[in-house]
Amino acid sequence: MVDEEEELFLVAGTASGKTLAVAIPLFYKLLQGRIRKVLLMYPTVALLEDQRTVMDKLAGMTGLEVGQLQGGMPRSQLIAALNKPVILATPDEIYWFFRKNVKYSSLLIYGLALVDEFVLDEAHLYNGLMLQNLSHLKRRIQLLAGKLRKSPQWHVLTATPTEELRSLTNGIEVRGRSKCGDVRVTFLEPATRYDERRDKLVSAVESALEDGSYKVLLVFNSADLAHRVFEGIKGRSSPDIPTDLKLRFGRVRWGRFKAWSEEEGVEPETVSGIERWLKGENSFHLIDLKDGAQARISTETLALKVSRILETQVWTVRRLAYSAERERNRGMIEAVESGLAGKSRIARLVWDSVRPSIKDEANLESLFGCLKAWVGDVQESLERILVEDSLAACAPAFYEISAALQEAGMNQELAKRVTDYLRYSIELSEDAAHDQQVSSSELAERQLVLAWLEWLIKDESRRKDLIGRVHKALEEGELEVETRQIASWGDSGIPVVIYTGKMSKSERKGLLAAFDDLSRAVLISTPAVEVGVDFAADALITEECDGNGFLQRFGRVGRRFGVKASVVALVKDGKTYVDLYNRCRSRAENIRDVKDGGEISMMREEFSRLLADPKDGLFPAKLYAGGSDLLDATHYMVNAQIGEIGGWLNEAMFGDGKAKELAEKLQEADLSFAYGLRGTMPGVSLRGGAGGGDPFYVLRKIYNDRLVASSSPYDMARAEMWYMELLWKRSLWEIVVDAKATLEASRAIFWLQDDRWHLRAGYGIAADYARLFQPSLKNNLRALEPSIKSDLAGVLERLKPYASQQPKAHSILRVGSALPLFFLPHSRFILGQGDVHLLRQDQDGISEPVEDRMGNPLVLEDQVWMILYGHGRDEAERLLAAVSALGLDELYYDWKTLDVQGDRMIGPVLLDRAAGACFDVYRRLVEHAG
Repeated sequence: MVDEEEELFLVAGTASGKTLAVAIPLFYKLLQGRIRKVLLMYPTVALLEDQRTVMDKLAGMTGLEVGQLQGGMPRSQLIAALNKPVILATPDEIYWFFRKNVKYSSLLIYGLALVDEFVLDEAHLYNGLMLQNLSHLKRRIQLLAGKLRKSPQWHVLTATPTEELRSLTNGIEVRGRSKCGDVRVTFLEPATRYDERRDKLVSAVESALEDGSYKVLLVFNSADLAHRVFEGIKGRSSPDIPTDLKLRFGRVRWGRFKAWSEEEGVEPETVSGIERWLKGENSFHLIDLKDGAQARISTETLALKVSRILETQVWTVRRLAYSAERERNRGMIEAVESGLAGKSRIARLVWDSVRPSIKDEANLESLFGCLKAWVGDVQESLERILVEDSLAACAPAFYEISAALQEAGMNQELAKRVTDYLRYSIELSEDAAHDQQVSSSELAERQLVLAWLEWLIKDESRRKDLIGRVHKALEEGELEVETRQIASWGDSGIPVVIYTGKMSKSERKGLLAAFDDLSRAVLISTPAVEVGVDFAADALITEECDGNGFLQRFGRVGRRFGVKASVVALVKDGKTYVDLYNRCRSRAENIRDVKDGGEISMMREEFSRLLADPKDGLFPAKLYAGGSDLLDATHYMVNAQIGEIGGWLNEAMFGDGKAKELAEKLQEADLSFAYGLRGTMPGVSLRGGAGGGDPFYVLRKIYNDRLVASSSPYDMARAEMWYMELLWKRSLWEIVVDAKATLEASRAIFWLQDDRWHLRAGYGIAADYARLFQPSLKNNLRALEPSIKSDLAGVLERLKPYASQQPKAHSILRVGSALPLFFLPHSRFILGQGDVHLLRQDQDGISEPVEDRMGNPLVLEDQVWMILYGHGRDEAERLLAAVSALGLDELYYDWKTLDVQGDRMIGPVLLDRAAGACFDVYRRLVEHAG
């Protein structure tokens, strides 16, 4: 069908050859000149890397070139990749360019419009908002292609079809058949405790090895559990792996390799060349320079960093002043100074610098004026002082920076604190790392991956000589390397490989191919291996997961004919286990499958039918958002970036005007927007490039003094900790949203009225609105309801003279046009945007803000959130369940903030994991309340 110019909707299980069934006719059409360009999109990097090998083989047979889109590539590389006849990408990588800037967006959009045929592989992984994002992307491409008089085709490949996926293509549905042989699935009784689950699964692996399985796959739902089992099972003996694999995956600390090289007599030029490369490749900061080394620091970078520090600290003071002004329970100056006790040390020092110019009876306007004037004077003075392009400063104290800051108007202690902060946040450029002396102890701890030697040493004779020496040293045991991701299963010598999403991209590269190449091995992994990666196992041991996950994991076994295969699944709860047991007992042909001791089993084909039946409910599917007005408005703004053609796109994509109306309100309020195919909640990154991930999990284990602010839009912080250290740390705190501070830091609130979105912008606007529900104001507002509804402008005008004396009048005046929301049935669903502040609470109930090592608050910047104001947990859960919004995959539910903050009137907090989820839930609740 692909060869006959028709779109295809191909439904087939794993190991059915879906990708090749489409790729081969596409390559043939390219060779014939019937089409010029195809793009194959894969949902994960692991699948893309695996399929890149297949596509390269096809390219070698046909002489066609393959290009790959990767986030972070410069424009020249992007152009080169887009000019290839075959392009590989993940939608996430494409979205990276849309986030970048207008030049990248325009270039990419034009390149995509030239594509003749698209292939969307493993499409069942796109759900909810991710699928809506993808649908908008497709619509944008189709419209632009139409301008070029093209009509690209879309081929959708999936194991589990849905109506939403069918809407992506007009393709004829074709059903294929998996090449996997049928296997028996055995179900283990539930285990609730971590050690019980671990022991059951580990025992199942050992039983499979004893039964003669050569390739065993052990899949956990949690990366942390997978790594704990891997670390716990590692034996003292070295894994029985060939020296070639040690060369591919071995790594050694630079200090050890350098010492071995010198003992071996390797040319000093070769050693120094590797060391220079390590300095440039690794990320170093001022703090990493050796004592006495002099750094050349960009004065532009220095000025920007200092301005950012001062602005964040001034906001801390402003927020405290706002609170004091609203509550009127004591003097503003007293409230600010009391609030700064225990807060950021830099904020206190900033206040001490500004305080002499502030009168004791100051109001908000005069206090803010003093703060603004002081910051402006410091910034202006610093720009006059830093006249050169760079500033020379000497490690470790960098007194030159402190001196410049003091000359600009900071006192000695504040200048020292800011300088200390800059030591950790100013990154050395690649040239600077080469030219300047990085601390030898810091450099010695950095890892050298032996595989890098193959392309790192350009001179062929030197490269062959060094690799030959390393190979010999590995064989004879003279050079001990760590194959961090490959160990021995106990003392058996059988290699065990770890592969999870917590590992950096460079750490994961090639591991699945290594598992496939080994004659016998165990692979411990997570859902990272579910999606179409082409390797085969004889036995699958897995935790219970959702139905789609089971189907994907099943595709890893039974792919080799003539090899006995088996599946063992650990059931999560007793009810499911009893249900499975009864199903087996109810069928006469399956009575033999109910074994003594409660162990039950059925054939995979039968179990797959149960999973594929949406009415069965055996393993409930994940819940996803149905759509989002904010997501539509975001795509409208992305289009608007591209000028005139963007305006035409918006007319065609969002003709009803709703997206435009909300987008224009967001732009008028100068609100930033999150944009990404998958998650948009910032995470916490770890050393070595590993993704620590969810801040509400990672921050439970990390002290503030090991956190540094991150310059990446994808991270709220960078932790000075390796993943393996994090793994074994116990949780010390509960991490919750500081709902009070988040309300104070709000930049806007949104509400629906008569099916139209309204927006009120202003710092702290959500806090003002929330105060209207306090008993002292609530009854007064109810009394004013007729006047407010008939003459809102008149009521606000009459209140102006009293705003400076009456707290309630001040709050009402501040909220202004948002007042009608107060009288709606959904008034206590507060949807807002701004920085989300976090608290950590220890086991003694003591709470403190999440801050970096210098005492500066670390926040989830510019996030959309929703507070179910005044709702207890039980009430909120019932309400969300009633609108099918309890447990949405794209939302984070913070129930614990009620316990930590001790104020039941605040209510639970919901945060977007994917941009637009809160808007979707808010709409559902509004319609329910109405």
